Parts: sequence; structure tokens; C-alpha cells
Amino acid sequence: METTVIPITDAPGKVIIFRPRLGLAFIGNRALAELALKIADGAARSEIPHAVEEFLDKIGFFADDPAEPPAPDAQYRPTTAVLLMTNQCQLRCTYCYAAAGEAPRQELSYELGCSAIDHVCQNALDLGLDRFEVSFHGGGEPTFNWGVLTACADYARQQALPAHLTLTSNGIWSPRQRKWVLENLDGLSLSLDGGPDTQNVQRPFVSGRGSASHVMRTVAELDSHRFPYGIRMTATAPWEQLPRDVAYLVEHTSCQSFQVEPAFNTKRGGHGTVAEEDSLPFIRAYLEAFDIANNAGRRLHYSGARLGLVTTTFCTAPFSALIVNGNADIVTCYEIASSAHTLSRISTIGRITSGAVVVDEAARDQLHLLMAERRSACRDCFCYWSCAGDCYARVFEDRPDGHQQRSTRCHMNRSLTEQLLLRQIASGGGVWQASACTTAPLSAVSREMGI
Repeated sequence: METTVIPITDAPGKVIIFRPRLGLAFIGNRALAELALKIADGAARSEIPHAVEEFLDKIGFFADDPAEPPAPDAQYRPTTAVLLMTNQCQLRCTYCYAAAGEAPRQELSYELGCSAIDHVCQNALDLGLDRFEVSFHGGGEPTFNWGVLTACADYARQQALPAHLTLTSNGIWSPRQRKWVLENLDGLSLSLDGGPDTQNVQRPFVSGRGSASHVMRTVAELDSHRFPYGIRMTATAPWEQLPRDVAYLVEHTSCQSFQVEPAFNTKRGGHGTVAEEDSLPFIRAYLEAFDIANNAGRRLHYSGARLGLVTTTFCTAPFSALIVNGNADIVTCYEIASSAHTLSRISTIGRITSGAVVVDEAARDQLHLLMAERRSACRDCFCYWSCAGDCYARVFEDRPDGHQQRSTRCHMNRSLTEQLLLRQIASGGGVWQASACTTAPLSAVSREMGI
């Protein structure tokens, strides 16, 4: 009966009593918290005052924890291929982690794409699954490598199992490309940062002109065809713009799910360190934006605060996705698209050679060990089951013991989780009871799609 007590930052003497695996939380004082912890340690119900026992029984506090979610399969049998199509892009986003468009051109070949598709389809057949997945992704804008993308999609559709095809894109498409996407793909993660002012400043074309009008034409087509898509927003300072951007997207799109990730740097080619003076304004802005989306019946989420998720890993990509770049490298995160990334040394786990997937099991095991060591050190954190050690691409540092460094991002994740719990408790009349906790880790693709 795992139970944790979270002091409420703005209410001295009050705490959140939280059963993370059960999906239950409520507010109490220190005395009630001590009783709850005694029960969790095995105290008999006869030791509890009758009124307290009656309340706890009514809300289901005495229920056993569900079984722990399974750890990722240690055997590497990927059934999702993530094809990093190109490192080129027509935009010059101010925060682009890949600095797309600046390096010498590197594009995934049709032969590489087919080899990856063959591998994941066969794995899905061997495992008795009813489909496999192919995601067309960055290092740059995937549609830049249009001929290979469409040919790989056709090839995937010809396999012995159905293929679920998705795309992560900036939405800068020609009418012909829009038509093809609508007719041939199953889902889309669309990179769109908000209203025209934000979009044009943060995601300009190479020439410097704004991209908002182009992307909104794509949105109009997606909405008119009821095509399934999620919007992936990147927020930067000034943070007070974020609620206005979410309000704009709620009003001008039919999208049901928005993912927002903060970028705490103004440079291209990596992730900046989270400074405390930035984290607090982001937290306030995110919560305001969350309420705007929630009140409109939409969903806004941030990957570091995933209330109701019970998982042993942040996402499945390092375990069960075949992520291939144009250099034929197999990597463990779509954000680490080339050897230029500071974490590529620990993230490259093989190659596709002569059509065969060749995995460096020692390199793969070493990364998993680092991730497990980090998560183990988080055991006393109330975000242990939802954050699961966080995204290694954002929190690992390229130095000895870099996987164990803790930053302001940890504080930000805890603060947002606490505030989201308080919102859920308030909307639940004093008790948050999750209808069902999600126990499967999310793939990077599903996370961006909002599904």
C-alpha cells in the first residue's frame, strides 16, 4: 500500500495524501497523514478512530495497490520503426534541438527505410501482433525527403501485416502533399507554437518571414477532414504568452490534445539548462494554460508531469523502437539524430548494414543501466511512477555521473504534479480518484500524438 505525503507549498500544515499506484489523493492535516502512513505500514483498522476509518473506507483507501507495471522487454524486438528522414528544413526555429538545415545534407535512403520496415514487421509477426508502426520523423522536416517518404509508406502498406503510419511535421506542405497525407497516413504530430505572433517569431522560414499562415492552412484542411492529429507546442520566454497561445489554438483549431514543452535556451542545437527564475514563471503560465484548455474540453499536457500514469520508464523509445537516421545508425531517441549530439556516444546502439539490423547489445545495456540507476535514485520522489526518471535526452549530462545530475527541471516536474493534484482534488469534491491509471509506458510517437 504505497502512500506518500506531499506538503502543500502554499498551505502550511496541510498535505496531500497520495496513493500513486492506486490513483487516489486527498488533502489532510499532519495527524491524518500519520494515520495514513501507519495504515500503509500495516496498522490494524481497529487502531484508527471510527470516523477516520469510515472516511478512508468510503474513498477506497484500504484497497491494495495494483500490480506494478511490467518493465520493458529486455529483448530488443522493436515493432515500431522511426525513420529520421533528413536533417534539412525550410524553417529556422529559434530553439531547434537538431539545428536542422545547418549541417551538410543527410537523408535516409529508400533502402534503409525498407530494411527498417522489414525488421519491425517481422518482429510484429513473430510476436503475434495485428499491426506494426512506422513514424516519419526529424532531425529536420521529414517531408523534405518527400520521394523516399512516400515510397516507404507505399512499401509499408504492402507488408503481410497492416501498417500504422504517422508523421511528425511542421505542416509546411504543398496542396499535393496535404492531399497525400490525408489519404495515406493514420495520424500526425503537428509542430505549431501558438498564435501568429509566437509562431512567426519562433518558427520563421530561412528568409525570416513568418510561417503561421502556411501552417494554419494545413490545420484548416486537417480539421475539415477530421484527420487525427495532435499539436506539439514549444514554449519560450516570455512565459505569459503561453496561455494566450493555447487560447488561440483552442479557438482556431479542432485539435483535442496539445503537448507543450518548454525550451529554456535561445540557441539552436541542444537543450538549455533550466534556470529557477525561468521555471517559476513557466509553472504559473502552464497552469493557466491548462485551465484554459480544460475549460474548453481539450487536453494540455507536459511530459514531466503526467498525473495518472504509472510506468517504469519515461517512454519506450530507448527499449522498443527502431530509430534509424540517414547515416544508417540505430539510435535510442529521435532527438539524438546524429553524432553531433553530445549524448550520441551513449545513444547509438547499432547500424543497419547490408539490409540487416546489427545491434550493439553492450551499448544498449549500458544506456539502460544508466537510466535504471537514475530512476532508482528517485525512489523517494512522489513523481517516481509518473516521471520515471524523466527524459534522459533532457536530463543526462555528458560527463562522469552525468546521468545522476539533478536540475531545476526536477523541481519543476514536482511542482507541476503537486498543482495538478490539487486541481484534480478540487474538481473531485475533495478527493481525486483516477478512473484507471495508465500502466503502460508511452511511446515517443504516442506521446506527441496525444494518444
